[in-house]
Amino acid sequence: MHTIYSLFGLLLWLMPISGHAAATPLPPAGAELPVLRVALPYNAFPPFVTGDPNRPGVIPELLAHFAPEGKPLDVDYIPEERSKKLINYNQIQVRMESESWYRGKTPMCWSQGLYWVEDVLITHQSAKAPTQDYQDSIMLGRFGYTYPTVEQALALGQLQQKLFYSEREMLDALASPVKEDRRFALMSLPAIRWLQLSNPKFITSLKVHKVVDTAPLQLQFNHSEQGLRGCAQFRDFFVRFRHSTEYRSILLKYGLDIKGVPQ
Repeated sequence: MHTIYSLFGLLLWLMPISGHAAATPLPPAGAELPVLRVALPYNAFPPFVTGDPNRPGVIPELLAHFAPEGKPLDVDYIPEERSKKLINYNQIQVRMESESWYRGKTPMCWSQGLYWVEDVLITHQSAKAPTQDYQDSIMLGRFGYTYPTVEQALALGQLQQKLFYSEREMLDALASPVKEDRRFALMSLPAIRWLQLSNPKFITSLKVHKVVDTAPLQLQFNHSEQGLRGCAQFRDFFVRFRHSTEYRSILLKYGLDIKGVPQ
């Protein structure tokens, strides 16, 4: 079964978000249930979402095997901040997230961990790693992302932040040397390894220092009737699928090991 990539995503870009959630009407008796709508990051999160139609990433390939009520999903690629709003207003029901990174106040239903994501600290080869309090350092990060390791330093004003729209942009900037370089980036190790495959300068110009945080990558479902039903169905599905040869093959295709799947 394959996911549907529809024009619905374009409508989500254009649709205004009002101050009140619009109620989703229930289908009449005997009518088909609505399709579960999934938002994945528009600017990718490799190798889990790559933006390449021929090798779309672990999550799109995983979702292609999940068909609640025998129906394919409606998968759309939407900017991170917008998808956070859309799930609250039930214009989508599912997005990629981690409960460890979530800072919203709206209750959500969470899938099992799909894969452990290790965040590592990176600098230019000629730069030093920041001190423990991050004083006077500059962190390169992504719009819409949460970085638990440095939240306190950012709140106290000890750490400056420069934001980008993709991991590739972050590494491009970090790979260009500057005088008295105080910059660093926090990024998932799988993302770095994936981008290094097509960018040799990310190997020669950058230095990976240490793992600073680990979190399970998950699917986040809202508390609409459809979202909660989809959450329960996905949990049942993934109990079986995470041990399957199909999932192992998907992970290997993107350079990941089945041992990285939370048990």
